[in-house]
Amino acid sequence: MIEREIKFRLPEGLDPARVREAVEAAGFRLEPQESVLHEDRYLDTDDWALYRAGIALRLRGDGRRLRLEAKTLRSRSAEVLERTEWTQDAPPEDPPWTALDPGPVAALLHPLSGLRVLERLRVMARLENRREFFRWLRGEDTLGTLTVDRVSAFDGPGTPPTLFDEVEIEEAEGEGEGEGEGSNGMADARRAVEERLGLEANVASKLATALAAAGERVPVLEDRAFIVHPADRLVDVAHKTFARQLGRMLWNEPGVRLGVDPDFVHDMRVAIRRLRTAIEVLAEAYAPEPADSFADDLRWVSRALGRVRDLDVALERVGAMVAEAPLLERPALSIFAQSLALERARARLRLIERLDSERFAEFVAAARAWVAAGPPAASSAPSGGAPAYTAGPRIVARWARDMEAAYEHAEKTADAKDLHALRIAAKKARYAIEYFGDLEGAESLRRAKRIAGLQDFLGDHQDSVTLLGRMRKYAKTVPRRDTELAMSAGSVLGHLERAARVRRSELRRAWDRVAEG
Repeated sequence: MIEREIKFRLPEGLDPARVREAVEAAGFRLEPQESVLHEDRYLDTDDWALYRAGIALRLRGDGRRLRLEAKTLRSRSAEVLERTEWTQDAPPEDPPWTALDPGPVAALLHPLSGLRVLERLRVMARLENRREFFRWLRGEDTLGTLTVDRVSAFDGPGTPPTLFDEVEIEEAEGEGEGEGEGSNGMADARRAVEERLGLEANVASKLATALAAAGERVPVLEDRAFIVHPADRLVDVAHKTFARQLGRMLWNEPGVRLGVDPDFVHDMRVAIRRLRTAIEVLAEAYAPEPADSFADDLRWVSRALGRVRDLDVALERVGAMVAEAPLLERPALSIFAQSLALERARARLRLIERLDSERFAEFVAAARAWVAAGPPAASSAPSGGAPAYTAGPRIVARWARDMEAAYEHAEKTADAKDLHALRIAAKKARYAIEYFGDLEGAESLRRAKRIAGLQDFLGDHQDSVTLLGRMRKYAKTVPRRDTELAMSAGSVLGHLERAARVRRSELRRAWDRVAEG
């Protein structure tokens, strides 16, 4: 279910009745309903797997029923809090649990079973919420509900709770879709409260307040320990680079498993790409073992992530095409999108299988142990003891030359394979610069950013080529007797073929931006 709401956290001394008066003055009606006392207990693991996956999980009891509820943390809209919710009856016993009865929350959390999330759950924060309900109407049409929440967030026995009042205005399911009355009603109500009372809609969740009251600090991805210093050796740079990117990979794993936000797949894939590139670009600073085995395992996981990510990009592109496509192309695009979604579902299952595998678990354990052991002896690698400040420029120059050679070849041919090879070379040159960025300063990072622009240009082209290949494969499945669908697919193919072409002038402009400065 999609929840769409706006919230106003009230300053001390402001009567919630004044918010209701402001809403009614804007032409709405509020009809009093029941009042309910909720007790909310927010759950997570000691390593905050659910928070890192982008969801909040709570037990909500009202004296009659105990529910297990999950909600995405990130709003899908900047105008209102728009989040996805799942709910089902909670187990009778307190967490941790070994299993959940079938239901929406159980299905949501199942991909996290490889991390043993259910078995590690504990209560992180608790609050009580005395909630007054009002039907929110315009004329005789029900738009949703307005609630007045008197919240008590608890730190523990013997400690006074944190108290605050909050007013929420929530649209009924379906009211906010499109440009209809519900969406306008939300905007009108928000404007009335903000203008009459000087309040601003609040984006802080009750979870954040409850955690603050309980003295719990949510984790952040911390990279300061991996800053490269002038006294570092090349082997130190290699170790810090690996440790930083391994941390980012593992940070995103719960979100990849959960599958609600595709950004986690992208971010985990990027972290693995940087790990693999570090092993290659900084090869002289790594001992062959365990670097070679790490590289093999990372390639194996990366392929599964790449299949899902490529399909995410394809689905996003096809969705954008449908919105602007002529009527002729829409039948083929619609069926093509369905085939992509099915393929993505299968690819996601294979990805979860790899993350649940013994091979992945052994890789993570070995990589963590290697990082925890600290930088290896300089003698373990050919140039491990070289000062980073002297080795860095040499390594960067080597990969920059490879990028320049790849550009010269791609500029002559404008062939898709050569453009892809240039993209890979640009990636390695950029990452090489970034690995030593702490030593080389702001100008080197600006150079890396310019190369990233070339990568984006080439990546967009590669996405077009990949989508064209998928569309050609789909077009072959269209029955010849279905002339209307065949014409639709043919028109889409023509559209994609044009989009997949790269003019040399465009490539030169993208390269010139890399070379400037």
